[in-house]
Amino acid sequence: MMRMMALVVLCAGLPFAAQADDLMTMEDVVEAAQAGIEFVDNDYVAARLAANPDVLLYDVRTESEFELGHIPGAQWLPRGKAEFIVADTVRDADVEIILYCRTGSRAALVKKALDAQGYHNVSAHEGFETWSGDGRAFETELGNVRLVVEE
Repeated sequence: MMRMMALVVLCAGLPFAAQADDLMTMEDVVEAAQAGIEFVDNDYVAARLAANPDVLLYDVRTESEFELGHIPGAQWLPRGKAEFIVADTVRDADVEIILYCRTGSRAALVKKALDAQGYHNVSAHEGFETWSGDGRAFETELGNVRLVVEE
């Protein structure tokens, strides 16, 4: 009888548990993802790739985004499995990892997860939009290309 009463009380409160005003908007989710992250810029990524051939550069966008174009040398790492794949394949907590996505939000989420897993040298880049928009070369199935921006 006591269990039934507890269940009734619990169920009666469900309609009030999550009201629409408490739900995060897409902008709130992005802001929370990026909170506390100091993004690295294009020059940093280029310098680190030139200085350290062992840098792990991961593109955490969708596979189709990756195939359309990615930073040279990047490996595709699916956002939804990134933490598991890295935990299984990267056993050095001090290895240098640079993550990027389109605008930084997905990279920030993966960075936070990898930081929590004990990796010490993880950076999140501003995003592929800034890389390609800066006129930097990127790889496609056709080879290396570069956007030409006319002013």
